Amino acid sequence: VLHSRWMFKTPLLAATWKRIHFDHHRDPNHLEVLFGALHTTLPTLVLVAAVPGWLIGGAGGAAAGFATGLLCTCVYELFHCIQHLPYKPRVRWLAVMKARHMEHHFHDETGNFGITNFVWDRAFGTLYRRVERPAKSPTVFNLGYTDAVATRYPWVARLSAQGPVRPRAVGRTARPSPDGG
Repeated sequence: VLHSRWMFKTPLLAATWKRIHFDHHRDPNHLEVLFGALHTTLPTLVLVAAVPGWLIGGAGGAAAGFATGLLCTCVYELFHCIQHLPYKPRVRWLAVMKARHMEHHFHDETGNFGITNFVWDRAFGTLYRRVERPAKSPTVFNLGYTDAVATRYPWVARLSAQGPVRPRAVGRTARPSPDGG
């Protein structure tokens, strides 16, 4: 869903897509956008975990659903953090996960989506090794949201022009255009 090219076309979802995915791909090492923001993560957990829990088991089910969703999110974010920080995993499978995820961010964003496992990449045929895709994707840092696309769907570009929600580290600047130029 996050890698699809429809969320930025909808004004109501453009800010969410920008915050939780576009900014992260523009600068994968920018830690301020590595983790999901509370204002997007908590409502999502309520919708996908607490509400179904409520429907199944009332208040106790909602609490259990929310707690399970929060635990899964924490594990996911821990793995994602390991993949983006200058840390070399000692466990082989985690080192391979990190290598594939870095290929996703710096070589070709159309595969290697997995953060904690390769199950869905294998199921949908999106798992790759860099040698299998020698050409670097021209949209790896903008997810296809180019200057031309921004002309038609300007919401993300307008938000990008306003700058990041929180100031970046001293000496670091964002890319000036969706094309990364």
